[in-house]
Amino acid sequence: MDHEQHPAGRVGNPLDIAHLCVFLADDEKAGFITGTNFIVDGGMTVKMIYEE
Repeated sequence: MDHEQHPAGRVGNPLDIAHLCVFLADDEKAGFITGTNFIVDGGMTVKMIYEE
């Protein structure tokens, strides 16, 4: 049921964080990004409705 609550359609896993880290470590792809917060939660923060 957890995956049905996520707008992304699945529950996150450690690779989701790892992919962001690899992206940010690539100066060609992310070299112009400074001082921001990345929320890696499959859209749950935007949804903010948690079913029990």
